[in-house]
Amino acid sequence: MNKPLQILLAEDHGIVRHSIRLAVEAAHVAQVVAEAANSDELIAAVKEREYDAIVTDLSMPGARTRDGVPLIDRLQRIRPDVPIIVVTAMRNAAILNKLISIGVHAIVEKAGGINELYSALVAAAQGRTYVSPGVEALLARMNLVGTRIGKEATLTAAEIDIVRLFAHEKLTAGQIAQRLNRSVKTISAHKMRAQRKLGLSTSQELLEYWQTHDRCSS
Repeated sequence: MNKPLQILLAEDHGIVRHSIRLAVEAAHVAQVVAEAANSDELIAAVKEREYDAIVTDLSMPGARTRDGVPLIDRLQRIRPDVPIIVVTAMRNAAILNKLISIGVHAIVEKAGGINELYSALVAAAQGRTYVSPGVEALLARMNLVGTRIGKEATLTAAEIDIVRLFAHEKLTAGQIAQRLNRSVKTISAHKMRAQRKLGLSTSQELLEYWQTHDRCSS
């Protein structure tokens, strides 16, 4: 790159934010021209001026602004032409795959090295996408590869209903079976199929995914 990218950096941990700023500016890959410590500050900063890229954490506090996927979706609506680089410790494959599906330019895992962020910034400047090797490996382990990357799984009506009752209404398999007049075995089978389609391995991950999906749909 001939000129450092003018970026907005959003991260709620001050030490992490300072370290990222020092690292990218020392490498002359980017210049941090604005910072945000929470989702409210991020939205305000995005509206103030133009940027070459937005580098943001996925999970941040905010009194008025949701974080997570809804935050990224809002950023894209405000600045549809600005590349978004998500730096996250998130290990939920379905949520990470959803970020790719909605057009995030790069996903960098916090456990990776600073070189991964450099690569993501360079890719953004060149109009390319970038996904950290650790995130790619996680998606591959959950069988989210090839045409499944960046494509949300299609659940059947029965699977959606059961996941909604489990994650939204917090019902057990036995309670869902009673509600739907089905066997517990059938309910559990539908739930497991939904998890496999989404690339999720635990009930907690399914709950996290539904909460994100439900908030995006509201």
